[in-house]
Amino acid sequence: MIINKLKTLSLGSKFSIAVTLLIILSMVGIASLIINYQKESLRQSTFENNLSMTRNLAKDSVEPLITFDPLRLDELVKTTLEATSSCIYSMIIDSEGQLVAHTNRSLLGTDLSSEHYPQIGTVLDEGDELIREYSYNGVQVKEFNVPIKIRSNVFGVATIAYSLKNIDLIIEERLWRLKKYIYLITAIMVFTGIAGALFVSNYLTTPLKKLKSKMLNIQSGELDVEVENEKLVKCWERLDCDKKDCPSYGKLRCWATAGTFCHGEVQGEFAQKIGDCRKCVVYKESCGDEITELVEVFNQMVKDLNYNLKELEKANDERSRMERLSALGEMATTVAHETKNPLNAIRIAASYLKNNFEGEILSEFLSIIEEEVKRLNDISSNFLSFSRPAPLKMKTCDLNAIVRPTVELIRQEATEKNVEIVMLTDENLPVVNCDLARIKQAILNLLINALDISREGDTITVTTEYEGPDVTISIKDTGPGMAADEVEKIFKPFYTTKTRGSGLGLAIVERIIKEHNGEIDVRTASNEGAEFIITLPVYDHAKV
Repeated sequence: MIINKLKTLSLGSKFSIAVTLLIILSMVGIASLIINYQKESLRQSTFENNLSMTRNLAKDSVEPLITFDPLRLDELVKTTLEATSSCIYSMIIDSEGQLVAHTNRSLLGTDLSSEHYPQIGTVLDEGDELIREYSYNGVQVKEFNVPIKIRSNVFGVATIAYSLKNIDLIIEERLWRLKKYIYLITAIMVFTGIAGALFVSNYLTTPLKKLKSKMLNIQSGELDVEVENEKLVKCWERLDCDKKDCPSYGKLRCWATAGTFCHGEVQGEFAQKIGDCRKCVVYKESCGDEITELVEVFNQMVKDLNYNLKELEKANDERSRMERLSALGEMATTVAHETKNPLNAIRIAASYLKNNFEGEILSEFLSIIEEEVKRLNDISSNFLSFSRPAPLKMKTCDLNAIVRPTVELIRQEATEKNVEIVMLTDENLPVVNCDLARIKQAILNLLINALDISREGDTITVTTEYEGPDVTISIKDTGPGMAADEVEKIFKPFYTTKTRGSGLGLAIVERIIKEHNGEIDVRTASNEGAEFIITLPVYDHAKV
């Protein structure tokens, strides 16, 4: 029952109870050792005092015994009896074994020769001290017998007997004060131990409680969590580092940042560098102890889990998208293939009628038929291009050499519409590895879209720029812009805001850019125009 209750207690309570019990058991053990040692010491001291008192009695009895002064001898044994409460009797025996002085006067003259008291004969004959224990009138006593002698001549025996029970009582009285001190110290130690255990357990379990709380959040589905660590050290301050271009400069947890400039070289990803980081003073001081390091490991684990889940979600989205596009592509291929022949027949028939029959109204309607057939053919071509893209023909290219002629293709149409086209090119662009025709197609699609939504007096700005490891192409218009919900859909196949269009233009642009390991981004707001930014990686000679 008790064990089951202990199992349900918190870690801090278990730690406090364990420390308290340990202190109590330790103090009880130490107290027992001290008391037993002191008791034995007092016993030995009492034994030595009693023996010394008997020796003094023997020494003081020499003269009155030789001169046979019974009053003096009687006074000596009475003084001995009064000196300590544990003394039962005291007596002096002469060399003949006669009792010449005793605290009980009725026993004076008793013969204690070797016939009646063999032990006295040994003391008298050999002059050795004798200590014995025996029962005297039902009381257990210890008797000390010391010869009264001058040099080797024995004149008698001085004897004092002490009650062992009284000696124990005296020892217990003397030990009581010591026990009070020990009990007081034990109480103080237990109180201090409990307070210390509570403090330490609170210190140790506080980060664990925070960790538990965040784990419960994760269990409920909230993955954007982090356990606070107040010990985090800023690496650039701790190491007095002035490398402001380091990815970790101004950030916390440098060990979780890739590409840091530690130890005179560029470090790799977290998994590659963490072994070295654990030896770094910044990591050690930030973690402090094993529990705080556990907190940091948890934070990194959640961060990695979050990242991996997002990447998995992206991969699943991309997979679903590709599956949808594949299905759409197959359908588009079938539709485009099946409609091309009828459309060609309609175009040929309309052209024949237009060339062989006169009439203004007939000619106008036949021109409309030819134009719409051409538009349907273009849509079919887009379907085929989208569903079955040709392999990339990669080579090193100067983007400016692609952008300029592409802009010129629509400049005349823009001039007729009174739309200004501005080109801002960076003449120091590094080369990129790309399919010239595909990139030209992507830029042209964006320019055509910008021109379609531009109004009279608007401006289209085309910019090329080198930013860090990438080259960017920006196509910005001053048209009506787009709402936020439209931005999320514009790259989806068959989505269009035009009345005349297949909705594949931007989807084809996005695919072309991604095939080149690039990115396309859009920045827009209602009535503030739109800007499409293409980012392409610079050609790396080292990888060739």
